[in-house]
Amino acid sequence: MPAHLARRERVRMALGHRQPDRVPFSWGFGPTREMTQCLRDWLRPQGIDFDRLRAATADTLRVDFPYIGPPQEPWTDIWGIRRQRQSYGTGEYNEIAHHPLAGVSRVDEIDAHPWPSPDWFDYDALSGMIQRAEAEFPGKAIVAGGGNPFEIYCWMTGLEEALLNLITQPEVVVRALERITEFFLGRLERTARVLGDRVDLWFFADDLGGQNGLLMSRETYRDILQPFHRRLYAASKRVTPDSFALHHSDGSVFDLLPDLIDAGLDALEAVQTDCAKMSPEGLKAAYGDRLGFHGGISVQQLLPRADAATVARECRRLVEVFGRGGGYIAAPSHAIQMGTPPENVMAMLRAVLGDADLSEAVSAAQTVA
Repeated sequence: MPAHLARRERVRMALGHRQPDRVPFSWGFGPTREMTQCLRDWLRPQGIDFDRLRAATADTLRVDFPYIGPPQEPWTDIWGIRRQRQSYGTGEYNEIAHHPLAGVSRVDEIDAHPWPSPDWFDYDALSGMIQRAEAEFPGKAIVAGGGNPFEIYCWMTGLEEALLNLITQPEVVVRALERITEFFLGRLERTARVLGDRVDLWFFADDLGGQNGLLMSRETYRDILQPFHRRLYAASKRVTPDSFALHHSDGSVFDLLPDLIDAGLDALEAVQTDCAKMSPEGLKAAYGDRLGFHGGISVQQLLPRADAATVARECRRLVEVFGRGGGYIAAPSHAIQMGTPPENVMAMLRAVLGDADLSEAVSAAQTVA
């Protein structure tokens, strides 16, 4: 093995359950907008451009495509979901203000909804995006959007109603998931036509767990949701056979992992180790030979609340446990929140990348005096 692998090779080796030169790093959801500005302000007096540092430290590159479809109402997306800005004191987030399928109880009402088309996006722009992003930091593993059917349905109805409907009117849920999945299958195929085997990971997302357990029973998952995940994972392997299926789910999903693996999942994203049953040792022992892990660095407790020495020590432990024999991409377990000490973010980077790679990244991110 070369002493220093290319980023893409490092990621692919890890997800192939082989030991790379070091554990790959991804920013995942990255810092929030407010935290990003905090890191910029903190690093600028040190002569470091945070945006360049972020690009220089990441082994993955997430790509998305521009919207070229019909004009949308302000703050309204292609699904008819309307959002509004909501303050939480130290920042803002987008809160859903209108659920277009709230109260819908019949299959014909689902079909009557104005569903979006996968042709509303400019897929030809993807190659140029990658080329520009890699002009200075080349060779990253490419992550493309795969789909989040149940999450979209939850946004369209409201979470409580969506979970109730799984039990009270599953036929309505299934029909909505069919329509949503058709869209994502079309988008996935169009992405693959442009990028081909340049796609390394497909990012799927459906939240299936809470802090203490699953959001639904395993039986409900297998009966209603698993068939759609199976279709999406299989489609990603059909159009890009050497790619990996990565699924984001918050929360405690330990008990559901056999079903996700059975559906064709390669790696779990988020890996919120603060949740019940989600210890690194337990996950690696139970599923580490069949499943990769992306995330694990706690944004609930570790990064915002610990000191830098503790952050470094815990990140090294995660690398040791999850990374043994490959199978791990180190990343924050979700978006890094405002109030997180910038020193802790740097401690995370140093612990995962090592002194030499971090020093190289910092040099690449130096601002011109």
